[in-house]
Amino acid sequence: MKSTDTLSRLLARGLFTLAALTCAILLAQTPSARTQTKSQTTQDELKTTTVFLVRHAEKADAPPADPPLNESGKARSQELARMLANSGVKAIYTSQFLRAKQTAEPLAKQLGLTYAPLSIKMSPTNPRQVSEQSIAEITDKIYERAGETALVIGHSNTIPEVIRLLGGDVVPTIDEKKFDDLFVVTVYGRGKAKVVQMKYGSSN
Repeated sequence: MKSTDTLSRLLARGLFTLAALTCAILLAQTPSARTQTKSQTTQDELKTTTVFLVRHAEKADAPPADPPLNESGKARSQELARMLANSGVKAIYTSQFLRAKQTAEPLAKQLGLTYAPLSIKMSPTNPRQVSEQSIAEITDKIYERAGETALVIGHSNTIPEVIRLLGGDVVPTIDEKKFDDLFVVTVYGRGKAKVVQMKYGSSN
């Protein structure tokens, strides 16, 4: 009986020691993990990202569902390429619509980039409003390019929403008849951004 009791006590002490050692390791690692995560977050905050945002250029009247650019729009897309040729753009995002993709083509070709179409979907509760998920997908792509420069080509109802979700200090309203707005958004971190509005190409 004594032998059994002694063995039980030794096993109990051994298990306690193992458990204590495991806890000590976990406790020792936890602050380091927290410090590393905090350090990474701080580094991301310090990587300033520049985003150019424009509405697609002038479009033709037909086909109504997905019209291409008209001649004025084609000229504006060339002007956009001229303006941003030396801006350091590393990524171009457009909507899935032809007019947005055609606006991107001259600059993409000049820089040797492939533009990335992102699907824009309407809200299930309001068919006249772009879904928050679609806007978030665009901003997530921007955050993935921390420290770089990107171009977003969208629409009069998407560009202001992207700027809003990025945390822009000014959220613009785009006139349906205007195509010459160019927004330069400096992103300092999630939800922190400064907006400068410019004009490019001919006024409408």
